[in-house]
Amino acid sequence: MSATDDLDQLAAAFVTASRALIGIAIRSVQAAPVEVTVPQHRVLVLLASKGTQSVGTIAQQLGVNPSNATRVCDRLQRLGLIARSRSARDGRAVEVSITADGQALVETVNAHRVAEVSRLLQDMPPDLRPAALTAMREFSRAAEERPEIDGTAAASW
Repeated sequence: MSATDDLDQLAAAFVTASRALIGIAIRSVQAAPVEVTVPQHRVLVLLASKGTQSVGTIAQQLGVNPSNATRVCDRLQRLGLIARSRSARDGRAVEVSITADGQALVETVNAHRVAEVSRLLQDMPPDLRPAALTAMREFSRAAEERPEIDGTAAASW
């Protein structure tokens, strides 16, 4: 088998796994104490993991235009999950940060997600788990996703 075939099979396997993970992600967001959408939850995760950011930066990370990111932030602010303030560096810019309630929501959703994934991993042969761990860590690193520690993404690798 060629390297291209190996890479194609690996990509297909990750895409298949991603479908299962998307289902888990959607179910876990539905377990949140406050009703939020998956994109709204993603904003909360970005703020929890990367700290205070501008709406423009959030928009870039979500791959949407700033007006869409603004609407998502409007709803999150009305729910008390984020706070906005004028930038100390640039008075024209608005910075967005997660509130304690937003952080608690992220932690609740993450706990639900970890519990569901853990249940599935129990069906995986124990001798395959170390290789899966290495593969997932490296994939996450390539995707620039930070590892989870105590329910939130870690500040560094």
